[in-house]
Amino acid sequence: MMKRKILRGGVSAALAMILAASLAACGSTQTASEPAESPAAESAQEEVSAEGTEAAEGAETAAVDPYGPVSEPVTLHIGRSEDTGVTYLEGQDSSNNYLVNHISEQLGVEFVYDFSVASDTYDTKVSMAITSGEMPDVMTVNESQMRQLVAAGAVEDMTDAYNTYASDNLKAAYDTTNGISFGNSTFDGKIMAMPNISPGADGIPMLFVRGDWMEELGLEAPETIDDIVNIVNAFREEKGATNGLVVSSNILSDGGNNAYGIDALFAMYDSYPKHFVTDADGNIVYGSNTAETRTALEEIRKLVESGVIDSSFVVRDSTTCEEIVTSGQAGVFFGAWWNLNWPLNNMLADDPSVYWNCYLAPVTEDGVYNTSMISPSSSYLVVKAGASEAVKEAVIKTMNYQFDIDQDQGVSLKSDPSDPYSWTMMPFSLLLSRYDDKEAKALAALAVINGEADESSLSGEALQWYESYMAAEEDVAAANAANNVAGWAYVRAAGLLGQEADNMNQVFDSSYTQTESMDSKWATLEKLEDETFLKILNGEAGIEAFDEYVEQWNTLGGTDILAELEALAQ
Repeated sequence: MMKRKILRGGVSAALAMILAASLAACGSTQTASEPAESPAAESAQEEVSAEGTEAAEGAETAAVDPYGPVSEPVTLHIGRSEDTGVTYLEGQDSSNNYLVNHISEQLGVEFVYDFSVASDTYDTKVSMAITSGEMPDVMTVNESQMRQLVAAGAVEDMTDAYNTYASDNLKAAYDTTNGISFGNSTFDGKIMAMPNISPGADGIPMLFVRGDWMEELGLEAPETIDDIVNIVNAFREEKGATNGLVVSSNILSDGGNNAYGIDALFAMYDSYPKHFVTDADGNIVYGSNTAETRTALEEIRKLVESGVIDSSFVVRDSTTCEEIVTSGQAGVFFGAWWNLNWPLNNMLADDPSVYWNCYLAPVTEDGVYNTSMISPSSSYLVVKAGASEAVKEAVIKTMNYQFDIDQDQGVSLKSDPSDPYSWTMMPFSLLLSRYDDKEAKALAALAVINGEADESSLSGEALQWYESYMAAEEDVAAANAANNVAGWAYVRAAGLLGQEADNMNQVFDSSYTQTESMDSKWATLEKLEDETFLKILNGEAGIEAFDEYVEQWNTLGGTDILAELEALAQ
């Protein structure tokens, strides 16, 4: 059995590796809402809890209202990433909108954006702010930047502020990560940054298949690779599909949401490329370099040779794959839980009879679906050293509001249901969800749909999903015309993830922390891996190229990275 560990310490990381790579473990099955607890994560939680208890004993925390005005007027200077795709009500923008204004009014906090730049330039802007020493009061940073700031003593300890001012809702959200989120941002028992929380569902690949074609051809739900192959061949022979299993050149993901990837095919062979794995002997190894991955490459190569996967995948991007799928040239691909809505529901406008199903396949010989799980956190909110208690109070209380507003999707604050909403409209560029968010909401909606609960039990996004589901089930064409099919898609896909949790082997990283050597060496190693894997799968190189790759990987810095991970694990 492979063992899972959460590593933390004073190391830095390259931006390209901030999205944590998932690491495999075999033999144990864990649900998304109950990720395995690690010794290091448990230790971090105990340290934070102990400090929080001490703080509570020395402060009058009982009377603190997590949603009440701050103790004194505060002007909060912020550095943020601007979501250029968001629309606003007329006359409003990112610094002046109904969400920002509500939080400001409730807390008595003025939000001033020292900079708010497009996401593709944000990291550079943050680096410039750090180098110049002209940091705003608060901003989000990547893991490498966080560690740099902590080492320099440039950010505040947020432990007491979190324990004092965080709402029960926000604390419960962090609890769903079972210590993983705070594992990387805790140093010597102190929370030095507030992590984001992304849904774990984003990292679980799903198989999408044209359901209307399946029904017409009398095809059963796929479970094995052979089943998938049979469906692909039937679609080509009977439905004129010119493509089989649609795959892009980005075959593997290190951060989830990998539409048109084939992570699920590797995982079926207990292979987890791009993820660090603790093997049966207790050693940390790189998942791309294991014997299981060598076997997976050989087997997947056969799918390319047979035409199940078109060999031109090596030059395809996701846009090309999307065009192939939505134009009816293919009916099978791997994607994320939200793909059932986009781009697949776009096809309903032209033909309401188009119907897609989603599955967790292929399964192992034991009938288990293997999948790695992403880290819940990849960005961190830091507060500049020297900040007053009122500033730290304002930061945590703003997070309380951001979490609750996003859970409600801004519904209670809209003057009209059609008002635009995005969590990126709020002051902090920090997604605050729950790790089990999507499955939990879908299961809640399904409980009402199946008559197991009353509609009054639903609120926020779960209620929206339920209403969308019911509308689409009654008349999908009308629901689509009213732009009300998203929830229908989400209930079906995320609901499946929740319903099948006990049949999944959800494996967590041996480490969600990056090592210092990755800053300078990872780009070279990743390029070597990507090129080698594509050549093997496309037939440009034999499987012996894998052995040469592993040797090169070790020589070019891989051995150093593994040694650093082992040292951190001690």
